[in-house]
Amino acid sequence: MRPGYFAEGPLARLTREFGLFGPLGDSTEPWMTAELDQHAAAVRDSIVADGGRLTRLGLSRYLDGFMDGCRERGWHSSCDGYDWETLRVLAVLRLAKEHGFVR
Repeated sequence: MRPGYFAEGPLARLTREFGLFGPLGDSTEPWMTAELDQHAAAVRDSIVADGGRLTRLGLSRYLDGFMDGCRERGWHSSCDGYDWETLRVLAVLRLAKEHGFVR
């Protein structure tokens, strides 16, 4: 097993849940790829802004904080389509897959 991989952490759990309706693979529409790339870049910049590295723990903490903020605003993932929050979560999960933190 790859170091840093945590089978039952929040990244893995949400990857399974969002993978059911979200485009976490390579076969996405061009507009979706562009949106996810922009969100992923913003997430990565936020995590490494103070000289940090993109790690499983850093990405998990970012996701936890982001989801807390979403819940405080009353957001939930049962909407139709891809709103801003859903795209951000999908980008975080895609980053986790690309870096081997989840399968």
